[in-house]
Amino acid sequence: MKLLERFSLIVFSIIIIFVSVIMILIGLEVVNADTFEFLTENIIGTICVSIIFILWAIANIFLRNTNNDNSNGVLLENENGSLLITKDFITNLTEAILRKNSDIKEGNAKISFDMNKDLIININATVKDTAIVKETSTKIQENIKMTIKKATDLDVREINIKIKNVGQDKKVNG
Repeated sequence: MKLLERFSLIVFSIIIIFVSVIMILIGLEVVNADTFEFLTENIIGTICVSIIFILWAIANIFLRNTNNDNSNGVLLENENGSLLITKDFITNLTEAILRKNSDIKEGNAKISFDMNKDLIININATVKDTAIVKETSTKIQENIKMTIKKATDLDVREINIKIKNVGQDKKVNG
């Protein structure tokens, strides 16, 4: 949608620049106003085009997405300034928690935000064959929620864990 908005704004700006240059040239009497008599011959067409330009201008001014999305993270602001907590930071923090868990062989996290900027964390993990999956997942969910709340003061709405594989511990022969 952002590309369409940008394209619309560029096209509209070019048209307005063109109309403005024509108006300046008419005002300086470089161009004769009678050159544009086709505008007065088809008054309904001229009014329709004018209404379209007015609506287009209103849409570009008021309907633009001015919501500072920060899709890369959450922007926290206070009287001292602002702090952008990025998805990368939350991903790294979550994956560090996964690495510390002895029942997880490997795992990765994907971060998204809901409309209230609450976190949704989706984890893909491989557990060791000795893991008790329900206990491990509950422990991970609680640990991640607590750690993120403590580190960032952000609420984690949900943590979805997908166990994609079971990995066996390598035993050292000796």
